[in-house]
Amino acid sequence: MPNTYGALEPGQRDWIITIQQLDAPDAVDDTGAPIENWVTLVDQMPAAKYDVRGMERFAAQQLSASYDVKWHINYRTDMDPELLDVAKHRRIVHQNRVYDIVAATMIGRREAVELMTLAKTG
Repeated sequence: MPNTYGALEPGQRDWIITIQQLDAPDAVDDTGAPIENWVTLVDQMPAAKYDVRGMERFAAQQLSASYDVKWHINYRTDMDPELLDVAKHRRIVHQNRVYDIVAATMIGRREAVELMTLAKTG
């Protein structure tokens, strides 16, 4: 967890993640459907990882598992939730698994950023 002032201690950032950004977020194909093309924004970024909970659910008559994971990263302007809709334009990749960012919150006075994610399955 962050210390009293919100900053992460170096030993707490023991997970290495990749942050991707949506390239051309308003791009659409000939039918008007959105085109998602993700490119690497930051590779090999240290982060603290906290598993919040796991659950299984039926989605479209198919059992799928999703896991809520909270990540803490050091503050970066390109991940500042006050400057950018982080959940719409960024995602995390860790060990070949994609984590969609569903919420981003500032910790302290630009000490760190908390990212709530939902792991994609399948």
